[in-house]
Amino acid sequence: MSIEELEQGKQWLKDTFYLIRCEDDSLPSIKWVLDLARAAVLRHGVRGLVIDPYNELDHQRPPSQTETEYVSQMLTKVKRFAQHHSCHVWFVAHPRQLHNWAGGPPNLYDISGSAHFINKCDNGIVVHRNRDPDAGPIDQVQIFVRKVRNKVAGTIGEAFLSYDRVTGQFIDVNDSSRG
Repeated sequence: MSIEELEQGKQWLKDTFYLIRCEDDSLPSIKWVLDLARAAVLRHGVRGLVIDPYNELDHQRPPSQTETEYVSQMLTKVKRFAQHHSCHVWFVAHPRQLHNWAGGPPNLYDISGSAHFINKCDNGIVVHRNRDPDAGPIDQVQIFVRKVRNKVAGTIGEAFLSYDRVTGQFIDVNDSSRG
């Protein structure tokens, strides 16, 4: 990559992505995130929002409300935001601590918090990196599409990628066109 290409790439990133960060020591709430995202949609025409990671949001819920009820209401707010503002929302959510985990990929019911993550999502994707040399190459990443509500958007399936540490690229291990 030339210096000119690098500068063009940096400008493209600056023009394309708007970061929403909570700069102080407090944890942002979903309301805080959606309020700032609403402003980004209106000011900059943002059409995609990535909330990463879900477990670093401030989840204040009344003592009488269960975690499942809270997650259901929170996901309903996010879906309404997405529909009202024509903005796609991606949640990055990690699995809860799995007892007796054998190293295999988690499923969508393993997300920390509630089964509503699979019940309410339109698409559910699991990204799993192999960490066990006895189970296969440790540079292998598996992508599992576990749920697709609208079949026009895709299908259930999986892909296997290899991470090239030198180039920083993910390569489809089944791509026969690569040498």
